Amino acid sequence: MKTLKKPGLYFGIVALLLSAFLFLSLIRLNVLPTMFVGMIGVLLLIVVCLVFLLALSKHLVVSIIGCVLAVVLALGSGLGSYYLINTSGALSTMTQNKTIEKHVIVLYALKTSPLKSEDDLNGQTIGILKNNARKYTDKACSELKSYGKKFTVQEYDSTIQLVNDFKGQKIDLMMIDSSNLSMIEDLEGQENIEDEIKAIYSYNYTVKKADTSTTTDVTSKAFNVLISGSDSRGSVEETSRSDVDMIVTVNPKTRTVLMTSIPRDYYVTTVCDESMGCANGQKDKLTHTGLHGVGTTEMTIENFMDIDINYNVKVGFQTVTQLVDTLGGITVNNPQDFSTGEYTFKQGNIELNGSQALDFARERYSFASGDRERGKNQMRVLTGILNKLMSPSILTNYASIMQSLASTFHTNMGMDDISALVKSQLNNGGSWKIYSNSLDGNGGTDYCYELGDNASVVYPDENSISEAKTDIEAVTMGEEPPYVISQ
Repeated sequence: MKTLKKPGLYFGIVALLLSAFLFLSLIRLNVLPTMFVGMIGVLLLIVVCLVFLLALSKHLVVSIIGCVLAVVLALGSGLGSYYLINTSGALSTMTQNKTIEKHVIVLYALKTSPLKSEDDLNGQTIGILKNNARKYTDKACSELKSYGKKFTVQEYDSTIQLVNDFKGQKIDLMMIDSSNLSMIEDLEGQENIEDEIKAIYSYNYTVKKADTSTTTDVTSKAFNVLISGSDSRGSVEETSRSDVDMIVTVNPKTRTVLMTSIPRDYYVTTVCDESMGCANGQKDKLTHTGLHGVGTTEMTIENFMDIDINYNVKVGFQTVTQLVDTLGGITVNNPQDFSTGEYTFKQGNIELNGSQALDFARERYSFASGDRERGKNQMRVLTGILNKLMSPSILTNYASIMQSLASTFHTNMGMDDISALVKSQLNNGGSWKIYSNSLDGNGGTDYCYELGDNASVVYPDENSISEAKTDIEAVTMGEEPPYVISQ
């Protein structure tokens, strides 16, 4: 039986190969400053040389120590490479340039209905909306007819009338874009409609996604980012209302961030590329623009704010829970006591886990100012997250943070820009000055195109918009914003 001669040599070669792979993975990820990467490379080289020096020693004890060190180095390099590869994959997923928006037309029946699938269709009446996703609703109906299914179609101008007739059994079925369910849930008495209906058929379709990004040097020039909080309970790729809309102005030179929250019910003129299937030029709530993709929301805000937005970030509701838990919780300053269905939040600095942060950011019925105070709380949560992300501890949990975001986070900011931002923060360190602001408006009732009926809206306060634009311009120019205070 042959025995391996100089086993320390083999241990050393394995450690060398895994260390080299780790170093190459670190370079490929491209998030650490060059100085840090160089220091890690030198350190790895020194340890590898030490491994060979010890492992090849003629003294048995010294050789064993070298072999043990080689195993430790190999395991550490392998584990480090695993995390770096996962991190790179997560970043790639988040920044992937998707060119389409996914939609689903769904045929709904009441939970109590004997209908279980499209195979049960035989002369029923299906209610559809005349103007909402009509092109694809017609395609869904055509597909059903191609299967030999028999039914009649009844058109509705109003979503409210459609839902009332459906639940009142004046029609048998309702066919709508699934993203409209969240809009229906906002209607009085329809909060639990998802529990009262069932899907018996679906038709998937896609529309072209608008390319709205404007690349800039994020390490030296100020830029604007739209953060759009999707209320989708599924994949972040699915279209849904923009339940949270916030402009984040970043000046990397002065290390200043200004967050400007916009009420979700702002009554605005929709602006978009009509090829996206949206209602260009129609008046509606800002939240409804999200039904046609974050690009529509971005273009609409650029129009009424008269500003340029460089990038957008789409975040699903689940992201808050996952990210905050991954960060180990956040600290926020709560100006007043309030309670939600599950939690009570005391006044002052409070610690929040993921579930608590989500409830804290979504609650609006506990406040006299409603959606405006909710917007402020969303900014408080974002401030808490930013403070945690800008701390040195991000390095120890970077891979986990990336993975927790990958499935519910998407941005049109490129990987190179994100890497440049991370490098800049790690190079320069230090804290940022964070400001927050909320646009004002007056409540009322008006016609909303997507709904096809009147609904509660917030009419924009032009003076509030003017002051917000002045603050954004001031931060962009490296000056103190005159109308807001820092966090």
